[in-house]
Amino acid sequence: MLQLIDSHCHLDFPEFDQNRAQLIQQCRDRGMLAWVVPGVSHQSWPKLRSLARDQSFIKPAFGLHPYFMQQHELSHLDVLPEYLDCGAIAVGEIGLDAFDGSTDTEQQMAIFKAQLAIAKNQRLPVIVHSRKTQDLIFKAVRELHFQYGGIMHAFSGSLQQAQRLVDSGFLIGFGGAASYDRAIKLHRLLRSLPRESIALETDSPDISPSFARDQMNTPVNLFKITEILAARLDLAPQELARQTSLNVIRLLELNVEVAGAGAGGEANVKPGLAPR
Repeated sequence: MLQLIDSHCHLDFPEFDQNRAQLIQQCRDRGMLAWVVPGVSHQSWPKLRSLARDQSFIKPAFGLHPYFMQQHELSHLDVLPEYLDCGAIAVGEIGLDAFDGSTDTEQQMAIFKAQLAIAKNQRLPVIVHSRKTQDLIFKAVRELHFQYGGIMHAFSGSLQQAQRLVDSGFLIGFGGAASYDRAIKLHRLLRSLPRESIALETDSPDISPSFARDQMNTPVNLFKITEILAARLDLAPQELARQTSLNVIRLLELNVEVAGAGAGGEANVKPGLAPR
């Protein structure tokens, strides 16, 4: 049995409305400990809050995703703290996206920095989306003196960029993209990083892994993803699952028990992070 935490999935998305309960039970039966579910827009927050209240295994974050800029309004930032006070474990999904040559970079940066400031005020980590913007993300973190860390979801940058973020208290998220044989850069990055700096994720229903590339991604796939990545590291899947779960528990201060480690893992605060 693999004691896993899916550090990034969107169980609140409508794609899961028909079988959400069955998926949760299927994963729980196989050892899944929790799901970190980041909100992406103001419209999505009420549903996510309700799901988290009904399912203690769903750990919510609330944020404004850069992909949905046309849906966001400045007034949404005003109500974000109210949702964060409802048991949120992080601010997210927030970040920057320049993948398609977006022309709203300044607006993205303004919304991102505003949410980073809210996270700092609330003493919460952040869950960050970044495509072709890793240096800009790090610059904003440094300029705002943000010291509460976070998870760099579906990271695709360089080892140097990853190391700077790790030194700033961030975990680096790996998921389905790293399951492909051709993902040599990700494999090299995975092997180069300290295991204490790694998080596992599905980003379901997106980023389907190699063994389900033509299917909608689901949290169930994290079990096989873990086996594939563990083989890349010459680790037992159980050890990779345990280590990455403890990493997420420490960072997000989750009240989740890993067998042999106790509730909250083995440390309350990751070294180098500001106390919460």
